[in-house]
Amino acid sequence: MNIDFWTYVDLPDHLKRKSIKEYLLHLKKKYHLSTLDEICINNSVSCMRRIVNTPYISKITGEPTGVWCTQFSVDNIMKMSIEELYALAQEDNGTTIPPEKSKKAQRNFVEFICDTLEIKHTVSNSIDYLLNEIEKASGSIKIGSDISNDYIKPLRGCIMKLIELNIERGHSSHEHNNIIATELITAAYSNRDIYFIFNSIYNEPAGDYGWYTDDPNVAGRQIELIRSKALNRYSRDKLIQLGICTEKCGCA
Repeated sequence: MNIDFWTYVDLPDHLKRKSIKEYLLHLKKKYHLSTLDEICINNSVSCMRRIVNTPYISKITGEPTGVWCTQFSVDNIMKMSIEELYALAQEDNGTTIPPEKSKKAQRNFVEFICDTLEIKHTVSNSIDYLLNEIEKASGSIKIGSDISNDYIKPLRGCIMKLIELNIERGHSSHEHNNIIATELITAAYSNRDIYFIFNSIYNEPAGDYGWYTDDPNVAGRQIELIRSKALNRYSRDKLIQLGICTEKCGCA
């Protein structure tokens, strides 16, 4: 079943990604959802592999595998065999299953954030009231190292593609690492998130390179250096010069 919130939940940008991730992990633990993929939860780049009606790409060849990311109804899953489901996934049927709008799911999510921020709430409080309280409680928070909410910028599409490419290749140049690191830091990624991305690229113990450590909660030497110098992320012109971005790219 594809469940969506009853209405749009307007959260501050710096809080949205963190809250969704923590809530999904909470649901996974509470309901023992062993098939809920933590790779997708922890890594927004990997989520792109799960976009409905898009082909799966081989990490080895970089070519489509012939299998499509496909939605199945509960009825299909209960009645069809694995072979039958796999056969359906080999066709791009272009259909999507509309989500079921849920007031309860929305309420549970918002109350989870309130609990995280230690905001008192009762069943009589409206969603709009609680979102306003969340905004007030989180508005002055600083995330990362000396990065205020005003300077947080989301990852650009060309950098997401660079990360995905380097994960598939299993390596990354020093220049690419600087591009990725400054982008992640400007987007207020936590030490754990940065660790996950660089570890996904190299898939080996951290060593002495400094981009991550063997403790996900401790930043690598290079990451701390970038933070201490308050380095800006690469400009669009520089990314074009390095062949990462193109004139047609919509990033800024």
